[in-house]
Amino acid sequence: MKKFFKIAVIVFGIMFLLFFIIGLFSADSVSESNKTNTESATIEVDSVQIKKDIKIKDSLELVKKLKKESAEKQLKRFKKKVDEFNGTTFYTDTRAPKYTNVNFIYPYIGEKDNRYWLRLRFQYKADDWLFIKKGILLVDGDKYELTGSWERDNGSGDIWEWLDIQVNPTQLQILNKIANSESAKIRYEGTQYHNDRTITAKEKSIIKTTLEIFDNLN
Repeated sequence: MKKFFKIAVIVFGIMFLLFFIIGLFSADSVSESNKTNTESATIEVDSVQIKKDIKIKDSLELVKKLKKESAEKQLKRFKKKVDEFNGTTFYTDTRAPKYTNVNFIYPYIGEKDNRYWLRLRFQYKADDWLFIKKGILLVDGDKYELTGSWERDNGSGDIWEWLDIQVNPTQLQILNKIANSESAKIRYEGTQYHNDRTITAKEKSIIKTTLEIFDNLN
């Protein structure tokens, strides 16, 4: 009887061990299966997101391309001045003055090898010199200073002073504010005197149109 009991205990122990080992393998199999399913689901989700991102990127690139094509068509209606020696072309709104003997502010676009940049021109005309040192803009109550190397000329009793500069990011922001302002004025400060005037609706319109075209070209 004791011998039978010992054999039963041994058999029971072996069966328990076998069930334990089988359970471990089953748990690992289920865990591995769950892991595989999770990884598969993650890959599928990532794949869907990647496709969405590519579609959005392609759409944005298409919009950018269409805007540039439209801007290039608009640019063809601008006055065009070509420097054949260095391959540079400048485009100016047809409403801007042809000569320097007009009080005016306007931006214009430069281009070389399909690269575009923006320039800005200030023109002052009077019957006496100011010898301008700087310009002060007053845009809806905010003040901005513009400095640079002013040029001068005269003829038939009139004088002209002008500044022609390449626009930096800060000046681009100022131009945008002028274009959308309710009130914009400029003061030309000279060595002894100054001259103030209001920036006209025509000037604002030219600034706004030129900036819109320039923004779509880049």
